Amino acid sequence: MKYFLKPLLSVLLLTSAVSCVKTPELEDEENPSTLQEVAGALGDAWDNAEPLTMSANDFVLQRTYRKIETGDDKLWLQEGITISKKEERENDWLYTYLYQTEVLTSDGNTQQSTQEEHRTVTKAAPAVEVMTRAARLKGEVSTMADDLQMSLGYERVLGLAYACQLSDAQQKVCKETLGYDSCEIKCFNLKVSEEMRPAPDLMKTQPNCGGLSNCTMKVKTVSFDWAAYYKKGETTEKQKVNYSVSITPDLPFFSRVTDYCYRALASAGDQKALVTVCNRLENYKKGGN
Repeated sequence: MKYFLKPLLSVLLLTSAVSCVKTPELEDEENPSTLQEVAGALGDAWDNAEPLTMSANDFVLQRTYRKIETGDDKLWLQEGITISKKEERENDWLYTYLYQTEVLTSDGNTQQSTQEEHRTVTKAAPAVEVMTRAARLKGEVSTMADDLQMSLGYERVLGLAYACQLSDAQQKVCKETLGYDSCEIKCFNLKVSEEMRPAPDLMKTQPNCGGLSNCTMKVKTVSFDWAAYYKKGETTEKQKVNYSVSITPDLPFFSRVTDYCYRALASAGDQKALVTVCNRLENYKKGGN
């Protein structure tokens, strides 16, 4: 279950040089935020977009950067996602995606891979179907394709929409797999902001800026703190993560998420450092462009 981020954060930290003078903390203030409030803010930011607007040959380029403490962003992962086929079937549409990744390893080399992924969208009520499928993944907060499985923007947003509540299945993992007596999830400090941003540089090179008027886009950013409490006997461990997602209604369904970030303290031995990981939209091309 991707709620339990400890192993991933440790790997991210161990693959980078760490030299900490002090340990920065996440925001101490905790103004409670309900699942309904977080989901509502994300829904407002997403606005209206139908999954069937995705078409063959649509392409997105995403890059994931990580930062230790106040250091520089370092490129870690590059993902290219192309819709290679859109097939009409009796009750739904079958989408085939070509998912290409390039990972920068700790020794400075790169590892490349290509695989096919599939998604289906029903004809009867495509938007409802997307929501229903995401609800089945309730609580699966994506962590930047850490397992090199494709995550589309809407899947990440809907994962966050359910992040503030622990499912029965996750409670089972908590007790039977992780060995805790119980686990609890809470969310705090929900914030929403809006701004106008320039288009990504690669989109600026396209005719008509890839369809963006004046090469700018309206972006809404939703952020909140997510906390997990792991209880065993009289001891309770706490893990806190700040999530932030930026969404533009000026791009279509396939490319609507411009940034997806998380920030948390991670440990390597007896040291701790604040790790920030951000997945950013670098380019979008409509099929045929």
